[in-house]
Amino acid sequence: MKPFLVKLLRRFTRMPVRPAFAEYATSAAANQLRALMKDRFTVAGLKNVSADEFQKHIQSLPGKRDAEVEGFTDASRQRDFTIQFEWGHNHDFGTFSMQGTMRDRHINILATLLTDYGLTAADFAGKRVLDIGCWTGGTSLLLAAMGAEVVAIEEVKKYAICVEYLANAFGLTNLTVERHSLYALDMPEFYERFDFVLYSGVLYHVTDPVLSLRIAFNCLRDGGRCMLETYAANGADSYCEYHGAYETYNRETRGQPRWGWNWFLPTPEATKRMMIDVGFRVTKIDLHDENRVLAIGVRDQHVDMLRAGLSKPSVR
Repeated sequence: MKPFLVKLLRRFTRMPVRPAFAEYATSAAANQLRALMKDRFTVAGLKNVSADEFQKHIQSLPGKRDAEVEGFTDASRQRDFTIQFEWGHNHDFGTFSMQGTMRDRHINILATLLTDYGLTAADFAGKRVLDIGCWTGGTSLLLAAMGAEVVAIEEVKKYAICVEYLANAFGLTNLTVERHSLYALDMPEFYERFDFVLYSGVLYHVTDPVLSLRIAFNCLRDGGRCMLETYAANGADSYCEYHGAYETYNRETRGQPRWGWNWFLPTPEATKRMMIDVGFRVTKIDLHDENRVLAIGVRDQHVDMLRAGLSKPSVR
């Protein structure tokens, strides 16, 4: 077969799909994670605020529109979820529940990692974990409950403030929050600091996925692991679909055009190549739910990467 036909066939060939994340919802790992949430993060576990004050504050957050705190020049051109507060993941606080946009995805993705990706809850105890894009803290709380020392980073300030509130309310000493873009992690104080990086549901939202992966690589210690989960294009070849800021979701919702969601959607092969190019050894990568990649990348040691055309030549 001619090379261009092979390439065309690979582009439109769909990849084998592993079980959907929701299929791990009844696994032993998922049950363990739910038990941790119930044990640690209901109103019975509050330390620094009353149950009434806590419920009133949490329930007041969804639907609030606040562009000023984000510091935008033109709020009309920003993402709806950034302007208006949206709760991230389901959370039963005991006396009341919050329904999240991502439902139980925080539990199901971590349960998948703990079931089929060579990890156990005990692996996180006492380890330093960077949670990139924490939203309202679903995964951050779970990692903290497993005994990890968690640094959660979130570029949307209203969500970072929410997670700070949760950490204080429950008296957590092993969860801190950074109100920054992940690109702000390209600083010596973050280099070689973490045993794990959880980079879930974010890669397709950034304009420079390669640079972001290099920063994650630099944040890890030698032997550290990056747990990457991303929305993906389902194709056998190595390419990225470009969605861009203003076209794909240009419809009105929450009084704001639904803009700024996805930049680049990599195929599984493109995801793997990007991870390898920034220095990772990819030990496992699969496609779940038809269009979600889950991968483990190990930093064996710090190595340089190709510098030609790199958007930030000063990155370590």
